[in-house]
Amino acid sequence: MVLFVIFMATYVSVSLFWRLWTRDPLKRRKLYTQTVSIACRVALWLMRFKVNVINRARADTPHLLIGNHLGMLDILVMAANKPALFVTSVEMKNTPGLGILAEMGGCLYVERRDRSNIHNELSEIRQALKQGYSVALYPEGTSSNGERVLPLKKTLMTAAAGTGVPILPVVINFRKINGEPMSHKWRDYVCWYGEQSFFPSVLKIFSVYSVEVDFEFCEEITVHSEEQRRELAAQVQKSLESKYTKIPMPEGVPSLYAHLESSSVKIQ
Repeated sequence: MVLFVIFMATYVSVSLFWRLWTRDPLKRRKLYTQTVSIACRVALWLMRFKVNVINRARADTPHLLIGNHLGMLDILVMAANKPALFVTSVEMKNTPGLGILAEMGGCLYVERRDRSNIHNELSEIRQALKQGYSVALYPEGTSSNGERVLPLKKTLMTAAAGTGVPILPVVINFRKINGEPMSHKWRDYVCWYGEQSFFPSVLKIFSVYSVEVDFEFCEEITVHSEEQRRELAAQVQKSLESKYTKIPMPEGVPSLYAHLESSSVKIQ
């Protein structure tokens, strides 16, 4: 916890310095993404994470990154291995503490509760891609408990259309916690879902002494048109599911997502 406080104070100080040092939004955003990537690598080292990167993508090539979402740790692993701007919600922007961190991370914001501004949000993501930034998107809409990859929301995926930037699906799989194979025993230590509160979840992460995770880059997917949203979402869903290893549920415990139909039917 002491190391975490020192680490966060250093990160915030550096980010504040970049904020004051340059008024150029493009230069500031680039400095933010570089700082976040370095900070995430340090954080993973401090937390004794071993990350096995499979089919590593070039860091200097922009992509629209689409990943499965289990919780906060996904973002650390993603940013450490592929500097990117993260798409997050306006609610996150307005959350005390987390909102400041999101801003200093150079995040792009979407309003999930009201889709009337969707064209402007798509334009902002598209502009970032054209400027050479990678953008990371978690279109499941929420983090899961690891049972499955939730059905993907398709709208923001089309931001890559007309940019020449491909979609790059990325999959995170937790393999070992404290030297033990990943199981439901450790699920709530690495997954942040449902009604779990932020700070208790952070404390659970700090309570483990080692984590081994696979982080796999899948094959690129070219986006030709905004009209192919449903087909595109199904293709990305299939790619994520083909590489994801489900966290097994204990016997007798009902699935949290039993109400969901197959992904091919429930693409939103």
